[in-house]
Amino acid sequence: MKGCLTTKALVASVILLSSQAAARTLEYDLVIDYAKVNITGKEVRAMTINGGIPGPTLEMTEGDFVKVRVHNRMDVDTSVHWHGILLPNREDGVPYLTTPPIRPGTTHLFRFPVKQSGTYWYHSHTGLQEQRGVYGSIVIHPKKETVHADRDYVLVLSDWTDEDPHEVMRTLKRGSEYYSLKKGSIQTVTGAWRIGALKEMFSRSLMRMPPMDVSDVAYDSFLINGEPHQKLEAMPGEMVRLRLINASASSYFYLHYAGGSMKIISSDGLPVRPVETERLLIAVAETYDLLVKVPEEGKAFEFRATAQDGSGMTSVFIGEGSPVPAGEIPKPNLYRMHGDMGHEGMQMDEMMMDDISMADITLEKMEVHGQEQMTDMADHEMDMRHPSGDQAHTGHDTIGHEMGDMESRMEKRPLAPYKKLHSLKSTTLDPAKPLRKITLTLTGDMERYVWSFDGKVLSEADRILIRKGENVRILFDNKTMMHHPLHLHGHFFRVLNGQGEFAPFKHTVDIAPLAKQAIEFYANEEKDWFLHCHILYHMDAGMARIVRYEGSEIDPALQEFRKLKTNILKRDPWFFWGEAGVLSQLTDGFIMAANTRNSLSLDWEGGWKDDEYDADALYSRYYDRFLSFFGGLNVTDEETRGVIGLYYLLPLLIDSKFRIDSDGEGRLVLAKDLRITSRLTMFGDFEYDTETHSEWLAGAAWTVNRRWSLMFQYHSEFKGGAGVRLNF
Repeated sequence: MKGCLTTKALVASVILLSSQAAARTLEYDLVIDYAKVNITGKEVRAMTINGGIPGPTLEMTEGDFVKVRVHNRMDVDTSVHWHGILLPNREDGVPYLTTPPIRPGTTHLFRFPVKQSGTYWYHSHTGLQEQRGVYGSIVIHPKKETVHADRDYVLVLSDWTDEDPHEVMRTLKRGSEYYSLKKGSIQTVTGAWRIGALKEMFSRSLMRMPPMDVSDVAYDSFLINGEPHQKLEAMPGEMVRLRLINASASSYFYLHYAGGSMKIISSDGLPVRPVETERLLIAVAETYDLLVKVPEEGKAFEFRATAQDGSGMTSVFIGEGSPVPAGEIPKPNLYRMHGDMGHEGMQMDEMMMDDISMADITLEKMEVHGQEQMTDMADHEMDMRHPSGDQAHTGHDTIGHEMGDMESRMEKRPLAPYKKLHSLKSTTLDPAKPLRKITLTLTGDMERYVWSFDGKVLSEADRILIRKGENVRILFDNKTMMHHPLHLHGHFFRVLNGQGEFAPFKHTVDIAPLAKQAIEFYANEEKDWFLHCHILYHMDAGMARIVRYEGSEIDPALQEFRKLKTNILKRDPWFFWGEAGVLSQLTDGFIMAANTRNSLSLDWEGGWKDDEYDADALYSRYYDRFLSFFGGLNVTDEETRGVIGLYYLLPLLIDSKFRIDSDGEGRLVLAKDLRITSRLTMFGDFEYDTETHSEWLAGAAWTVNRRWSLMFQYHSEFKGGAGVRLNF
């Protein structure tokens, strides 16, 4: 028997070697290095692949064998992940998890067979390098092409900021509204009043919901193939294939074409039944293949990608002649977004109902969730106002009219097109296989910029265990008001979308705000694979998990790398920021250092005339976005005391702080900011101390720029004064 097994193994090895010998071997060299680039008129240091942003398109054919040498010419580690490519675990390119990091001055060789065809991409999985330019496209041709196109173009979408991405992350971590101010999406009392949305603003703050936004970062430019605008050659009547890759760090795009409708023929590299669409929302890290036609001679038709938050766009003109622009995409109504999100959530839930039986997942919970969203939407519609500002009637005709308006908005600003995607072949999993059901709740805190699954970031979470040979169904339940594009490495999964056995296979799926989405896949791999939100800053803030196959052995070399302090899978970096106010009657401010759960802070307040001051040096432990606990020292001009207490976010977004000191005295502080216009903020603070009784302050701040504000403040003890505040 032993000899028989050996013979079989030998025969299998010979067959494998013979097939590899017959396959074409392709070799590529990718050099990752620093370079100066000027995209917006300002020269900054970026990271390039072979000298460009994006890197070169790697073309191959299904059945090829590929060798890619990645040369790191930088002074920091780097990596390359082959997004959507099915390959051996050790070639996946996630440093410390599947592949050793590529050290400065070294070269790493990737080797893998090409098992598929379609449009894919590659990018760094080290820190925030993807934002700085380390990404490129992959085109894999099928053995036999079944789609006719006269021309074939790759369009790599991306977002660009002149800022260092680590400074972007620090700005997000401090809860700054600078990016909202920069792109004109900041919400104000006067803005809500102008459109009759004060009630929505009040209701949202009563529920302790922060101001809404569609994306986190204000970008300096949006790019297609590294440029804001391009021209593509095409003749009238030609059919053009556009291979769209959203390689942005955090931007979704609406795609639309001035020459008519677009035909979706592929999603995430895999073919789908062709479907016409006027507008398409592409999530971060997704790919779509589209067919468009050049309708007329003497004209160039714009294919436009508009950022979902309406802050900018990038485009190509297809054809020759006078330009024909694509239509504008309306900007989101952030004041009434809660109602719109309810509509999105219901749509996603309805799609899932067709594919998941009541016995499979907790449909009772889903039904309650759907009813809550129905109520949200109904309340929203009842509160809609006519352009004149008068209260809308609540009769059936008016509600129908408003519902029609909402449907019109949804057509202009559609969700991801999953409901339209229909696989060409049945994707049903073998029902005889055991089924593992997992629920992951998407959670987050925009103010502290913590993004997580089930309230835990990657550094504090357990691995998700699955077994080879079973079917796995994951229900994603998004409790946040943000879109999250979730990517599972090494696998394609069915997106349960109402298409039954023809549910499409994808490697990345958008989870809309307040929505649920189920996926399922056959577990046929081994070892560890990464599951994460592909908004780069959300992933870096903790929204990620490791999917582990039970019983798999990890390579000893990787085990050693995982023990290092630089292991990015367990890192939880600290960020530093502060404010300092210098007014004519006093100085106040704070200095803060924080990671996900812990923070160290120094707060102070003191007058110039009588040398009276009050300062707190505290350690605090973050529990969730509503509650934190603290302890430390209170230092005044008279004495030093120990203190313990808590921070709690009250309705109307009122910050409260309660503490007891070592002498048994208590203090309660209530504080509230109110954004009146985009640059004018009013604020107030009331404090009651059982020893010194009450004091209060009120004031206003005018934002000059990112760093400076002009201040006026009246303090019950230090009186009135004016000055400046510095953010650092």
